[in-house]
Amino acid sequence: MKKIISIVSFFILLLVTAGISNAYFFVPGLKQHGQIVAYRGGGSRIDNHKLQQTGCTAKSLLGSEVDTIENTIEAVSAAVKAGADVIHLNVHRTRDDQLVVFHDWTLDCATNASGPVNRATYHDLEQVDAGFGYTFDDGATYPFRGKGFRISKLDEFFSRFPAHNFWLNLKDNDDHSFAILYRYLSGSAAIYARKTRVITSLKGVYWFQKTDPSIPVVSVDQVKDCGIDYLLLGWAGIVPESCKNTTLLIPPSKVKYFWGYPQRLAARLQQHGTSVYLWSEHQPIDAKIADVVTQGIGVVTSDTDFISKLHANNGVH
Repeated sequence: MKKIISIVSFFILLLVTAGISNAYFFVPGLKQHGQIVAYRGGGSRIDNHKLQQTGCTAKSLLGSEVDTIENTIEAVSAAVKAGADVIHLNVHRTRDDQLVVFHDWTLDCATNASGPVNRATYHDLEQVDAGFGYTFDDGATYPFRGKGFRISKLDEFFSRFPAHNFWLNLKDNDDHSFAILYRYLSGSAAIYARKTRVITSLKGVYWFQKTDPSIPVVSVDQVKDCGIDYLLLGWAGIVPESCKNTTLLIPPSKVKYFWGYPQRLAARLQQHGTSVYLWSEHQPIDAKIADVVTQGIGVVTSDTDFISKLHANNGVH
């Protein structure tokens, strides 16, 4: 029995040694720098603790000098000026089959209107003050109210920022909404050339893959599966199937658990068609991590100060 245990232990040690050696010594070259993604198009920072209590982004702002709100033309203009490479937007289908950019499921929290976004027509939304409900101080002041912020059509963003790639987070989860977005994307070769990525449910992923596999599409569940599988296998230099041709998002506080971070991780996954991003959402970013972009790691953020410093210090674009 002792001999069998010794033999098994030897082969386990050999396997682990081979895996670690593979991970360290057989790493492909880095294909590209990371990209900066303007989360929700930019806008004000959010207190995530307060957001969990209120369930309302507009009532959970952190005090700052930012003078725009998320998912607006003004926010994207500021993010693009700062140097963002990719624009992340939340997209809804309206009752009259228009695609509009707005985060919440309903209008009640952020605007001076009420009801689900997909029950309104675009004409209804044109009358809405999109900055009406935003506050830093629990309702003592409303600095964005009456400032002209509005809910815009998706097409306006594509027209205004033709040089940028887009991540489109489709909020609606039905076949008709998938078809409306697909019809819009497939109607323009220029949009295809930008490699627009659709973020949707698993149901939406299956729909788009069946309809047109050339459209990059991903779900939150797929991102989680990739993260978990890589934590289990990455130490051995193995890229699991769930991490091929997709997107991996990692919270900054979790990077220490991902083998090879930053450059080895980025290079290995890039070899399999996957890009890696720090997922900071609306939180401020420590300027000390700016060099990860040159090491192949992108950053998803609405912190325009960080984006500006990044480009000023490194000249990355």
